[in-house]
Amino acid sequence: MKIIIRRISIVIYAIIGWCILLPLSFLIPKKKNLIAFIGGRKQGLFQGNIKFLYQYMENRDKNLYFLTYSKDEYQEIKKQYNKTIYYPSIQSIFILLRCKVAVVDIYEWIKDFRYFLLFRAQIVQLWHGVGFKRIQLDSPSYIDDQKKFFPRLEAILYALYPKYDVLISTSKFYTEQLFSRAFKSDKIVETGYPRNDVFFRETTSADLIRCDSKSYNKILLYKKENYKLILYAPTYRETGGDPIASGAINLSDLNLYAKNNRLLFVFKFHTYTNLSDQQEDLSNIIWYDNELDIYPALKYMDLLLTDYSSIYMDYLLLNKPILYYPYDYEKYITQDRAIQFDYEWITAGEICHSQKELLIMITKILLEGKDEMQLKRDEVCALAFTYKDGKASERISNEIHKITN
Repeated sequence: MKIIIRRISIVIYAIIGWCILLPLSFLIPKKKNLIAFIGGRKQGLFQGNIKFLYQYMENRDKNLYFLTYSKDEYQEIKKQYNKTIYYPSIQSIFILLRCKVAVVDIYEWIKDFRYFLLFRAQIVQLWHGVGFKRIQLDSPSYIDDQKKFFPRLEAILYALYPKYDVLISTSKFYTEQLFSRAFKSDKIVETGYPRNDVFFRETTSADLIRCDSKSYNKILLYKKENYKLILYAPTYRETGGDPIASGAINLSDLNLYAKNNRLLFVFKFHTYTNLSDQQEDLSNIIWYDNELDIYPALKYMDLLLTDYSSIYMDYLLLNKPILYYPYDYEKYITQDRAIQFDYEWITAGEICHSQKELLIMITKILLEGKDEMQLKRDEVCALAFTYKDGKASERISNEIHKITN
């Protein structure tokens, strides 16, 4: 019965989208310089590449709108930027029909009929990270679905894998090895990521919009008192679980180690990870809100600890040590996400397999000053980034203006 209901809903969605909204997009004239930014994860959050590019262009372009489908986010961002619109309001639908360019950074922008409303707009896909996971058209799930009739039909009716007019990359390596395989696009431009521009300049008040101000201020305080700061940023597991629930991280032992060595751990989990029942109040571990922007705080971290998250690629631009703790490696690559490159080859730091190993490496790197992975970081960073100058937003803005001018 559930299958029948789902298939009926797909048909209804397709009829509304393909037979009503798409033709409507041809009837409504485009406004040449109207640009719509569509919010990212969790119903349109104002963070990441969308946030930093919008802030850069908002000072230069009058007809710029930010669309979110979260009422909470709408109310929060509206305080800072007047041209914040809630979707699916009448105004937001009209803006999507009229805009010349739509800027996105995830694939969910297509949902809730937005693909059809934006059918004649030029779509600029920023994406949200480079690393080693197989994504979109290169993912095993997509390749497997191509062999099945109904998944293929659903992909067509829902427009799950659209073609982009401009796709942003960070380097020639990732253009060839990731983006050209994972997306359909007329043009791939190697510009770098707007969210990394903040690494190369003084932090502004605008940068701190939608940041965890309480945690950010605590980070500055500990930094001023000469503590060593460690950011722990593990990725999301689609099969569930996290390093604390699995026992890979013992919070009390970690906190005691940090307290004895003047360290502060900043835990920033993935947006979709739910840790509400695990956030213990500890002296030397702070919990950065996982729905808020961490990027303005990255420059203050002395070491990054992660597993499979693409945040480590961005952190390479700061030229600081990285440690990896893939405590569930076999499970992750077989049940969660397939990886594209050899893990040891594409990572740029020591790989630890237990908390004991982890603490030994932190002691060696931060307390004894023995950083032996500088050359490896340089090599991986050179693969990942063509530019290291803080001008990604400027380059992307110029590409967008080629369309609107």
